[in-house]
Amino acid sequence: MRILNMIQNRIFIVALSLFLLLRTNINGQSNELLLTKENLSDKISEVYQSFYETEDTGEIENLLIFLKRNGDIILHDTIKAKLLFLDASYQSLALRRYKEADNLLKKSLEYATKTKDYLLTGMIFNDRAVLNTSITKDYNKSNVLYIQAIESYRKVGNKKKIIESYYNLTHNSRNLNKYEEAIKWANICLDMIGDDNDRLIYYKRIFYLIADSYIKLNDYNKAKEYIKILENHLNNSDLRSRTRTYAWFHQANADLDVSKGDYISATENLKKSIISWQKLNNENRKSINESYERELFLEKEVRREKEVIISDQRMILFISFVAIILLFGFIFMLIFFFRRNKRKNEQIVGLNKELNELIVSLKDNNSILEDRKKEIESLLKLNEQSLFSRILKISTYNDTIGKISDDIDAYMDSSPSASGYLMAVRKKLKALISEDELWKDFKIQFEKIRPEFFNKLKEVSSSLSVNDLKHCTYIVSNLKSKEVAQLINVSPRSVETTRYRIKKKLGLEKEDSLYDLLSNL
Repeated sequence: MRILNMIQNRIFIVALSLFLLLRTNINGQSNELLLTKENLSDKISEVYQSFYETEDTGEIENLLIFLKRNGDIILHDTIKAKLLFLDASYQSLALRRYKEADNLLKKSLEYATKTKDYLLTGMIFNDRAVLNTSITKDYNKSNVLYIQAIESYRKVGNKKKIIESYYNLTHNSRNLNKYEEAIKWANICLDMIGDDNDRLIYYKRIFYLIADSYIKLNDYNKAKEYIKILENHLNNSDLRSRTRTYAWFHQANADLDVSKGDYISATENLKKSIISWQKLNNENRKSINESYERELFLEKEVRREKEVIISDQRMILFISFVAIILLFGFIFMLIFFFRRNKRKNEQIVGLNKELNELIVSLKDNNSILEDRKKEIESLLKLNEQSLFSRILKISTYNDTIGKISDDIDAYMDSSPSASGYLMAVRKKLKALISEDELWKDFKIQFEKIRPEFFNKLKEVSSSLSVNDLKHCTYIVSNLKSKEVAQLINVSPRSVETTRYRIKKKLGLEKEDSLYDLLSNL
């Protein structure tokens, strides 16, 4: 059984190692996000929230690599809507694939509408409007989409996104040459921004849009007012944002100079605006090149991941093959040991049956022995009774012979002329009552009943006299003091005294039982 347990333990360890290796290869994970199939939904929500706040596509890229490597994964509709939106944002912002981004947004809208995610619905309408402007130039459709985005944002009270959509509406109205409407949307946007200076700097282009709209409406004083406000925001812009702002600023001044007839100043401002736009275009071209490089890198990464997956699958197939062989080997060993244990169990059952039969036989024999023991004890008791009955008779005979001998002695003392015949009879009678011969005869008969009694008694105490030994036989025969006194023709007190003296010689205390000691010999 120890060998079987050792084999089972080793097979279990090997199987567990194979299982963990398979699980690692099958599940996999992204080092950047620590993605697994189990935490994918939580990670998608985290990336969605991060993108909502920063619009950084870096984490989206890692997420998409993981999904391409692991194939289709079942997700809840809420998570599907967010994932499709993130994919669309990546296609649009990082890869400039606008049509593919628009198709992904349409799919995301279906799930967002189904789950009543109004914030996501608003973001989808807004981004589709932006994409529609780039793809089809259908500004009226974009206008409808922006208004739908605002309605969705209002359901969740998201002020930040409402401002963004009004800003986009301002742009879109200008594209439709609806300058008064553009000014209206721009003013609503500024009213919602209020005293939020950081947000005002972020949307500083709105002052150019308002100024340019007033120029188109020939309201030059209003245009100049907003150009001045735009100029004040130039020093608060970062480098890239400042280049764009300068382009707007010089463009607005050029338009204002043309309206005044100052063509020389208009030409200078226009040149400055063109230089800014060229610089901005160079930056955009560089950004596009970077996006293409990123796309190529992503394709190479996906191709590399596929090669890794193929290699992993081959390893999985090999490990699975080895695991199956080990499993069949384990099953074969289990069958082998099962059959062997079955044979042993049958042998054990047979031995147990024989043992039970032997136990029953022993119990029967023990019962017979117990009966025989009782018979022997009964015979011993009967022999003891017979022995002491014989002793009692002999004692009676001795007493009678002693009395007859005493009578003859008294007669001879009173009659000196007594015959020699009486003297011979007296002598013979004296010979009949010899104590030594009586003791020897008694001892022989007693040893037949208790063979080693006297030898064991002398081992306990060698100082016991013949009289002490006689009393010990009386005691072990369970005779009372009165019975012994009657037997040997002495007083009961004399018998008690003799017994006390024997206890002293045997080293017993007063409260100890002399009978218990002697009966165990």
